[in-house]
Amino acid sequence: MTGAVGPRAASIEVRQFCGQKGLEFGMKWVSAVMAAILIMLSGLCAFAEHPATLGSSESSTASDLVVVKKPETKNSATTKTTYGITGTGKTGVSVAYYVADGDNYTLLLNSEGQAVKTQIGAAKVFYKQVSLSEGHNKFAVRAEYNGQYQITYFDINLIKQEVIDNMNSFANDVQAIFNGWL
Repeated sequence: MTGAVGPRAASIEVRQFCGQKGLEFGMKWVSAVMAAILIMLSGLCAFAEHPATLGSSESSTASDLVVVKKPETKNSATTKTTYGITGTGKTGVSVAYYVADGDNYTLLLNSEGQAVKTQIGAAKVFYKQVSLSEGHNKFAVRAEYNGQYQITYFDINLIKQEVIDNMNSFANDVQAIFNGWL
């Protein structure tokens, strides 16, 4: 140490004392801190806070975040008690699932009481299997990215297999009656 006093002298002494190893350590430390900050900030974007409820006529601020592939239409029917809601979207988009509760839609919760959300990854797809009850089952998918959001509403009607069988039987009967005439 030279015995000099002041910030400049202290800086010179530290550089002389630490040498290149100290500079390398300092740069690694700064890089690690910056990486941690970026990870924390990306986590804030990735796990967007979706509202607990949606109105039945709430509109979107974006239209290009996701495309719901299944159900294919706003109104669909099935005889299965479970249904896979699927779609594609931009990487990083947060997708939340809602179920109708009267005039509003309530955020779907898992068995631990936490919101059911998906972040679209590199494959650019999302999927959620839902349980259906007999009759109309109304759902909404809300996608959010960078403060923009898109809402898609749809209705899945669970029909008893017995109803389908009766309709097929009726169609066969009608066909048998008119078969000779046509």
